[in-house]
Amino acid sequence: MNKLPIRTRLVNARKQAGLTQEQLALEAKISRAYLSNIEKGKHTPSLEVAKKISDALKKSIEDIFFEIDVRKTHIK
Repeated sequence: MNKLPIRTRLVNARKQAGLTQEQLALEAKISRAYLSNIEKGKHTPSLEVAKKISDALKKSIEDIFFEIDVRKTHIK
């Protein structure tokens, strides 16, 4: 289980990818302001936006946006 808040995991993943907010927002086709608000915990992205962000970061959506490993919980 990932104990870090979503916003922390997102910021960490963005920085590990060497991207600015502007660069990630462009890759994910969202506004920088919206990304900033997600990183601050002010907005929760839709599943579609979360997928765009995780794809742009080349990470699984579970690694960034889910509190638990969905694969372990739902796949038997």
